[in-house]
Amino acid sequence: MLDYVHDSPPIKKEVLLIGYESVGKSGLFRKLTGEKNALSSNIKGSTISALKASCRLDRNIRLTDLPGLQLGTDSRSTQLTLDHLQGEETLLLVVKAATLKEELTDLQSELNLKGREVAIVATHRDKYLPSQAEQNRVRDLLQVPVVWVNTREMAEMKQEEVITCIGNAQAWGAAKSILHFLPSSPHDVNQLIPVFRVPIAGPMLACSFIFAMFALPVFGAFLFASWLEPATERYLLVPITSWIDHAPPVLANILIGDYGLITLGSYSFLWAFPVVILISIMTTLTEEIGIQEHLTNALDPWLRKVGLRGRDLLPVITGFGCNVVAVFQSRSCSSCTRVSCVSLIAFGSACSYQIGATLSIFNAAHAPLLFIPYLLILFIVGAIHTRLWNRNEANELVHIPSLPYIQKINWRAFRWKVSGAVKQFLVQAMPIFLLICLIASLLQAIGVLAIFSWLVMPLLHLFSLPSDAAPGLVFSLIRKDGLLVLNEGQGSLLMDMSVSQIFICVYLASTLSACLVTLFTIGRELGWKTSLSIGWKQMLTSVVSAAILASGLYFL
Repeated sequence: MLDYVHDSPPIKKEVLLIGYESVGKSGLFRKLTGEKNALSSNIKGSTISALKASCRLDRNIRLTDLPGLQLGTDSRSTQLTLDHLQGEETLLLVVKAATLKEELTDLQSELNLKGREVAIVATHRDKYLPSQAEQNRVRDLLQVPVVWVNTREMAEMKQEEVITCIGNAQAWGAAKSILHFLPSSPHDVNQLIPVFRVPIAGPMLACSFIFAMFALPVFGAFLFASWLEPATERYLLVPITSWIDHAPPVLANILIGDYGLITLGSYSFLWAFPVVILISIMTTLTEEIGIQEHLTNALDPWLRKVGLRGRDLLPVITGFGCNVVAVFQSRSCSSCTRVSCVSLIAFGSACSYQIGATLSIFNAAHAPLLFIPYLLILFIVGAIHTRLWNRNEANELVHIPSLPYIQKINWRAFRWKVSGAVKQFLVQAMPIFLLICLIASLLQAIGVLAIFSWLVMPLLHLFSLPSDAAPGLVFSLIRKDGLLVLNEGQGSLLMDMSVSQIFICVYLASTLSACLVTLFTIGRELGWKTSLSIGWKQMLTSVVSAAILASGLYFL
């Protein structure tokens, strides 16, 4: 996919940003172009497509930000970058200052640089800045312009320096024997955090950290929504409901009926919105600090037992925000693990809308603690499901990518990302949920809703679930927060169900299938055959695991 952001002809120089993941290409691109869509992220695979824009200080230079390279793998994002190298554009090699020699040696070996017009930007000068004599030695050896920058704090003068560097790009002629004389890495500044290197304890700590990443915001959202809900009902919903009760029956049914826009919409807003905000804050903080990749790297040995690599967990974590974005991010996975990764996203990554809806249902049933076993079972069954249906082994990496630095938060990027999540909820998620409520109300009014019960009747009988739970199961296939319709009649359905029935019903609504938009995205990314294959396998795993759970709950 290629996004053209700015067209400001005439363009005299086309420049490709080339480098490994997490070296700061997107940060550099954003600083030079002012393009917000290239907001840098301190995790691998955050750039999944090519993005073009002209430099703010020189409109004759147009930059193309490309996904970071993973040499030795066949990921789709790396292939996209390699495809762009077939042209004649100037190359701006972006490397970390501390590992300049090692990264340039690898790029020289793997890419055909000879004769290409090249300039070099060494990033993270705040972590390591060589002496002036050493900088001059590097330039003399390479015979191409080199500039050292901190992409997080680039004043206009430093941007002009980079633009001058691009303008003075020279043909690459450095042989491997010349690169041997470049100064080596000064120290191990880029390794796994020591505590995560400890056998068994390190991965366990990483697991606990990841669990806390989501448990803490969910618990905070639960406390907030629990506090706000009674006041909202007393001072807002009850007066509004009393007033609308005198409206024409059709209008009253649409607004405050069993599936009313106000009655169910308020549940969605009260419970999903805090979850969306708090999970967005937590994931953005861990991205900006750079700890996410240290966590996933620590879990690499364990993840290989289910056919994944540590870095494949990054899209899965993203899936707790939005599954669709996570499927796109899986482009950075190798071809032998991408289907496994997407399969785990579809089954086990409960998006923030799904989490909010689940919390609301369990709270309405006066059993909010059910959320803890729900999340654990989702994770465990998701891992088993991935291992059973995907037998490919994760390849060993030929080139071990460096880990990002642990660094301070870029608050500007933080605000932009969190506000983006809020905007997406208000502009996209809420309207779609209200549309689901409207459709449910209309279908109920014309008596079509009963067809849903017929569609899922075998499933309802199998798990002894009431027929009124059918709309919740069906609408959850469209959107995961569609399971909120189980809250129909202001919780009257839930009051008629046992705790075990509610748990099984929510589990089925969550896992029976990914939402339609996710399945559609998988179809476009991996092919419709793969999408259907992931879909029916997930449905089978969901039913079998729900049967096992129901049996266990029966004996308890």
